[in-house]
Amino acid sequence: MDTSYRTGGVKYECLLFDMDDTLYPLSLGLNLFCRKNIQEYMLELLHIEESEVPKMCLDLYREYGTTMAGLKVLGYEFDNDEFHAYVHGRLPYEKLKPDPVLRNLLLSMPQRKIIFTNADHAHAVKVLNRLGLEDCFEGIICFETLNPPKQINCMDVPNDNHVLTDLTENGCFNSHPQILCKPSVEAFEAAIRIANVDPKKTVGHSDLVPGADHALNSIHNIKEALPEIWEIEDGNQQQKIQPPTVETMVLA
Repeated sequence: MDTSYRTGGVKYECLLFDMDDTLYPLSLGLNLFCRKNIQEYMLELLHIEESEVPKMCLDLYREYGTTMAGLKVLGYEFDNDEFHAYVHGRLPYEKLKPDPVLRNLLLSMPQRKIIFTNADHAHAVKVLNRLGLEDCFEGIICFETLNPPKQINCMDVPNDNHVLTDLTENGCFNSHPQILCKPSVEAFEAAIRIANVDPKKTVGHSDLVPGADHALNSIHNIKEALPEIWEIEDGNQQQKIQPPTVETMVLA
């Protein structure tokens, strides 16, 4: 998506969007299915004591950003692709429906728009396709972007399907042995470097947390919460790009 011709004079140059439970409602419950799959993986494949799994799963998520990252810190060895296939491969993606309201809002924004998710690329593509938003974003910063396979040269990682790539001095995205993921400062610094911008906004959860300027109950409310996204400064005057007027309805 080429938006370079539209960004002149706008307050924000680029918008980084979270994906899961942000571009679609938390109420769909995909997070609960995801948690269930993670706990089953911990029990069946990592052979963690069943009575410890629920609390351990949640505690690791809270401390490390993802349960997967926490498991790696604790020394559990498993294949990243296998984990993602187990956790995301069995999700009920049919719950996700095309969202024309959000699509029109995104297409009306003059800025560059990039997905920034802890999830793997395959999951991100499935979600965006199901929502009908696959062509609304310039690229995807995902698990593979920040944590490429160590057994291959990072120069050989294919840059297709809108996966944004970045190389450090060592030739890889993440030379640290631990998984790099949100909400760590290092992950956000990497995303800023990869996107090659100074992002001013990241869409997140509906609960206002320390450091957040806005909290939205629904991504559909972004026009009311952040009208400056559509404002263009022309000299001393401000002009406003009017988002398309559409009926707020999501197909269930």
